[in-house]
Amino acid sequence: MKPKLSIVFMTVILFFNISSYGNAEERKTNSWITKKEASLPPMKHPKRENKNPEEFKNQPFSVNKQSMAGPIIKIKKPDPDKLYQDLIDILIHFDKNPMGESVDMASLRVIYLKMFGIDITDRILPYIKETRIDANGVKFPEGEHEFEIRIKDKEKMESTQVFKIKVN
Repeated sequence: MKPKLSIVFMTVILFFNISSYGNAEERKTNSWITKKEASLPPMKHPKRENKNPEEFKNQPFSVNKQSMAGPIIKIKKPDPDKLYQDLIDILIHFDKNPMGESVDMASLRVIYLKMFGIDITDRILPYIKETRIDANGVKFPEGEHEFEIRIKDKEKMESTQVFKIKVN
């Protein structure tokens, strides 16, 4: 490699290292949802089809309900049973369904389930790495937050999964 070219190459690498460090620090203070959005009433879940509605009167909506025709959604973090006090790490993997095609990350949608669905996908884009969402230290307002993840594979087969985050 020529000396001039190697100096330019090292300068570019150094620039990217410094700039990515700054972005990581900014991300730690970001929130995926606002306090105003968090204060909205929860979304009413669709009525269950059953013969006896009294059976489900006191049962909460199932947060692990999912449709898995497309990619497999694996929520590694956060733990749905844990009550969080501070910044939250989020790790969600999207794997190819053994009977399907590869994951189409451009089809990813993350919906905050409040009075109406709030698409927060644009707020999550900086945390997408290959076929996963990897976010450390995300701040959420106090309360219970429910999200729906939708993603398709290259054949347009969709999977959805709902998960909750509880913040004290």
